[in-house]
Amino acid sequence: MAPHNEWYLNDCVLNSYFTLIKKHNQNVYAFDTYFYERFKISGYDSVQRWTKKVNIFSKKKVFFPINVLRFNFAHWILIVADMEKQELIYYDSLAHNYEFKIQCKIFDYLVAEHRRKLGKDLPIEDWNFVKGFNPMQSNGTDCGVFVCTIAEYLSRDAAFNFSQPNMLSFRKLIALELTSQELIKVDEEGDAFDREITRITKKFLKNNLILS
Repeated sequence: MAPHNEWYLNDCVLNSYFTLIKKHNQNVYAFDTYFYERFKISGYDSVQRWTKKVNIFSKKKVFFPINVLRFNFAHWILIVADMEKQELIYYDSLAHNYEFKIQCKIFDYLVAEHRRKLGKDLPIEDWNFVKGFNPMQSNGTDCGVFVCTIAEYLSRDAAFNFSQPNMLSFRKLIALELTSQELIKVDEEGDAFDREITRITKKFLKNNLILS
């Protein structure tokens, strides 16, 4: 799938950011962006080694960032397995989009993984499929920023207090976090959030110029 333009976040950025989320919170796990396509095409045997060193059912949340086709363009969505609530939640920053079949496919993986890892069947009757409520994008390029931001907020059980006008600031924040390899918590909302990101960015650049 071809991205829209240079504003579209690619696999490398998303995978690096989800790795950072995992690094800072041992209660969550994230698959990389290649997982879903591999599982969909080649089946469970092709991906079972991906969790050789981890039991995803011991985590509170498991993230599946997925690339789909929307109006002939690549688009990022996020599926979240909430292990405590036993919910499989579908997050999409484009309105009126919901692909139940993607949730079903991810659930097929959970069933197979549970059987292999724990030696028993997943209690499928206890699980619910949910369409998540999240802020919406109003352009065709910010889906990756929304997915990264939604996942980071969910990783610390924070309420979604952001919207489309904040996305440029979130781009700066994500770039800063990937550069510093630290997640930066910003409590401000709206315009105050944007001002705080500008302040943090200027401070970071100044400090690094001094060090260099």
